[in-house]
Formats: sequence, structure tokens, C-alpha cells
Amino acid sequence: MKKFKVILPLLLAIILGGMFVTWKNQSYSATDILENANFDVENPTVTLHRIDTDTEDIFSEMKISKETQRELIQSFQQATFKKTAIKTIDYDYRMTISLNTSYPMFIDSKNKILVLLNTNESFELIKDHAFFSLLEKATEDSQN
Repeated sequence: MKKFKVILPLLLAIILGGMFVTWKNQSYSATDILENANFDVENPTVTLHRIDTDTEDIFSEMKISKETQRELIQSFQQATFKKTAIKTIDYDYRMTISLNTSYPMFIDSKNKILVLLNTNESFELIKDHAFFSLLEKATEDSQN
């Protein structure tokens, strides 16, 4: 009985510690964070707006080529995310990925954080697969 009293709390501590480590390091894929997303649709699109609070029209739509849209979607699909409690208001972009439905989000490129507008959840991109360099390319292309 004495062994049982020692082993039970030790076993419980090990299980809880393992659950905490697993929960803390949990990463998500794009299909995890975009509920019911189907990346295999025929004509996926990306609508991108630059956010500039110093102008009268805060959202300015950026014209991006179909090729860049496809690259952004592929990069986003391959990215890995981590849920975060950080709530930023320093957004650079408002992006909508249209697949089987629309997935609007705000993006803070400096901190690599996005906030999904459908769920109001924040995620940090931990493996972005060139997503932010593609956003920068889209910005440059839209200015030309």
C-alpha cells in the first residue's frame, strides 16, 4: 500500500508533465487553422490589401498576378503555425484566401503573426516556407 501511495503521485506527475509539454509545443498546419479548407479547388485566389493608418483610405488593394497568388497559397499551405495569445494591432496586410470559402485574416509581418477574422484566433508562423518573402514580392509587384 505504501508503494502505491508513492507510485501513483509520481505516475500522475509524469503524465501531466508529458501532456503539458505536448500541449505547449503543439503546431498546426494550414488545414488545421483554416476550418474545412480545401486547397485542391479549381481557382483559388488571394486578395491582398496593404494597411496604412496614415492615409485616409486605410486599406489599399494590391494587384498581384495569378502566379504570385498561387505561390502565396502554396507557401501558406506548407507553413506551420503555433497558437499564440499575442494580440497585435500592428498589422501590415489584410489578406483573404478564397478556396472553397473565404478565409480573411490580418497579418503582422514584423512579428510573423496572423489573426483569423472568422475565429479571432492568433497564430505565429513558425515555419513560413518563404511566405513573407512572397508577400514582400507581391508588394513590390503591385507598385510597378
